[in-house]
Amino acid sequence: MNSTAVPRGASEPFRQLRALRRARKLKQEDVARKAGISREAYLRAESGQADPRMSTFLAACEALGLEVVLAPQHLAADVNAFIASRNGGVTAASMAGQAAAPSAPATAASPATGSFGSGSGEGH
Repeated sequence: MNSTAVPRGASEPFRQLRALRRARKLKQEDVARKAGISREAYLRAESGQADPRMSTFLAACEALGLEVVLAPQHLAADVNAFIASRNGGVTAASMAGQAAAPSAPATAASPATGSFGSGSGEGH
């Protein structure tokens, strides 16, 4: 696998976190340290080798300057569009090379630099 490939087992939210981390030229160690988790735990979550706890996901989001926002599924696309309109069209999904899905799921994260919808069933 080349260095820009996204691991197959990674959940969609962690795919987007990985894309955002790379776009900001941060190392996994940087995010893990700021999140207060081990690099190994972050690596396993980002690569899809583990199903991380919600606290790990939230800590990684915070370390990357993201705020997790819950929105009804039918409004998630509108929430993402609003964030993009206030952020020069940039979303974490667009940084990951994806278009925002029109039927985006119930979670959106709104950072200073992007947003994303989570379709992985994170919520435990």
